[in-house]
Amino acid sequence: MATKTKKQKVTSGNFGSMLLASVEEGVKHTRGELDLRETVARIAPNPPSYSSAAIKNIRSKYHLTQDLLAQLLGVKSAAVKHWEQGLRKPSASARRILQIIESNPDVIERIA
Repeated sequence: MATKTKKQKVTSGNFGSMLLASVEEGVKHTRGELDLRETVARIAPNPPSYSSAAIKNIRSKYHLTQDLLAQLLGVKSAAVKHWEQGLRKPSASARRILQIIESNPDVIERIA
């Protein structure tokens, strides 16, 4: 069973000893003497792009004014207006929230 160790910052003074300790852990694991933890991180793909019509459609579908959608997204009302006019594109974070609203419309009630 693996023992919990405190994380140390790697410096030029401790690099060699930390490297040796890591190699020893690998050998013990190979022999079946030590179970190592594994952490898998899953990174979400980039949020989809939204056309001006798609943004307006989402807003209309959920009966949101430009002001309310702007508040939900944490942007100014003028930003939503410009997106719907095709003058500007929403940021990745705004697109992610639009994606969440589209796939889970009940989230509007929780964040409004």
